[in-house]
Amino acid sequence: MSAIPALPLLLCCWEGVEAGRADLRALAAIEDGRLRLGFNLAWQPSVSPLQLPIGQGSAGTPPQRCDGLWKHTCFEAFIAAAGCSAYWEFNLSPAGDWNVYRFDGYRAGQRIETSYQQLPFDRTCMQALFTLNLQCPLPPDLRQSLQGGAELELGLTAVLEQRGGELSYWALQHPGSEPDFHDRRGWLLRL
Repeated sequence: MSAIPALPLLLCCWEGVEAGRADLRALAAIEDGRLRLGFNLAWQPSVSPLQLPIGQGSAGTPPQRCDGLWKHTCFEAFIAAAGCSAYWEFNLSPAGDWNVYRFDGYRAGQRIETSYQQLPFDRTCMQALFTLNLQCPLPPDLRQSLQGGAELELGLTAVLEQRGGELSYWALQHPGSEPDFHDRRGWLLRL
C-alpha cells in the first residue's frame, strides 16, 4: 500500500517540557498486509535521565503481553481504517513487553486483540540512542476494512519516564487541552 516515509516524523512533547532534551522520531508503513513501525529516541542523559528498561521483560521475566505499559516508558501506535469507529492500540515497552488492544469507538469497548499471541520486536540501546522496530501482520478485522480501499489512519505516540517517575507525553500533534493519544485529530499519518 505505502512505503515508509523517507524521513521519520518528529514527535513533539506535550507542553514542550522536554524540548531540546530529547529527539523522538517515528515512522510507519503498511507493506503486503504487514504493519511496520519504527521509533528512534536520542537524549542527553545529563539533562534528561530516562528510564529505559532494556533486556528482560519489565518484571524480570521474558517479554510478554502486559497491561498498563503506558504507566512507564512505552512506544505506541494507534491505527484505524478511515471512516471506521473501531481502532487498535499497540503498546511496546523497551523491556520487550507488549500489548495490542481493540476499541469499538473513542475509549469504548476496550479489549485485548486476541489475534496476537506474540509480538516480537527489535530494540537496541547504545549510549543515548534507542531504536525500536516492529513488523507484524495487521489485525484481521482491520485488514478486512482496508480491502475496500480505505486509508489507514495512524497516531504515533510515546510516554517517556524520567528516573524520578515523571512522565512526558509525545505525539505527532496534541490537539486537545490535555494529552490524549486516543483523540483521532492527532492521528496525522495516512497510508
